[in-house]
Amino acid sequence: MAAAFQRYLESANGRAFAGLARNLFGNVRLDFSAADEEKSRMTSATLGACRLTRLEADRHVVFGERVMAASSDPDTIKLLVQTEGSALLAQGGLHVPVSPNALVIYDPSRPYMLTNSTPVRQLLLQLPRHALPHAAVKRLVRPFTAHAEHHAMCRILLSLMDSTMHEIDHLDEARRSGVGQTMIDLVRTLMDTDLQQARPVVNPLDLLLQRIKDFIDGNLARPELSVAMIARRMGCSVRYVYRAFEVECLTPSDYIWDLRLQRAAEQLRAAGGHAGEISGIAFALGFSSSAHFSRAFRHRYGVSPSQWRKARIS
Repeated sequence: MAAAFQRYLESANGRAFAGLARNLFGNVRLDFSAADEEKSRMTSATLGACRLTRLEADRHVVFGERVMAASSDPDTIKLLVQTEGSALLAQGGLHVPVSPNALVIYDPSRPYMLTNSTPVRQLLLQLPRHALPHAAVKRLVRPFTAHAEHHAMCRILLSLMDSTMHEIDHLDEARRSGVGQTMIDLVRTLMDTDLQQARPVVNPLDLLLQRIKDFIDGNLARPELSVAMIARRMGCSVRYVYRAFEVECLTPSDYIWDLRLQRAAEQLRAAGGHAGEISGIAFALGFSSSAHFSRAFRHRYGVSPSQWRKARIS
């Protein structure tokens, strides 16, 4: 177990925030760009085999490209709860909104990007990989989501995480360990119940959604890509396309533009950064003009495309 896991309580503010994040979460890279890193605060506590962290930060992006870079890095599964703000987790071809009263479980050993597009408050639970059934871990090639409105176990777990952070100073080691084991049991039950319910039923909207995403992914460069085009290609109505996206909490158009901006941010990291190359990236991803691209990019990430690229270089 990593040395950072052997201490009961850790905290960091401001510029020490990113360093503690790397110690606790592995080889992650945080990019605050033009945001105020000094607003960052984190408190983290061990709960037996688990670790529960509460953090507050200005908008930033977390790049998890190779989290387990050393044998001492924690081999954990992460559970993320958003209490305030807006975020999007990109992993395994999915772009999952992280919203209040919901949780997202993901495998951080697989590449991911967490875009916190606004100031956020989050709870993050890390639990050992071996604590979950093999089938549950295997399904985490893509993030698992659950919402408190639909899952009683989710409501119980969210309440327990929140109350534990408020009472952490009043719990001795035995009680912290007991609470951690309870959280593991709740996550196991939540994921196992979902797996059992998923086996006998195949939701046609889920199948349609995946087909639509595959089509969008292969046609991002087409400026004329639209909901009407997708509906024609899928052989269904426009309304049915919108129904397929209800689970994403995004409209189809929002998903398209969000994916374009995600891809643009990724490509800018490897680009030279001059105006011609940035424009080339924009047009190759279906933006109608450089000005349109710059406005959309700044609205999403808080900086211009060229500033984003310069931050990557520095």
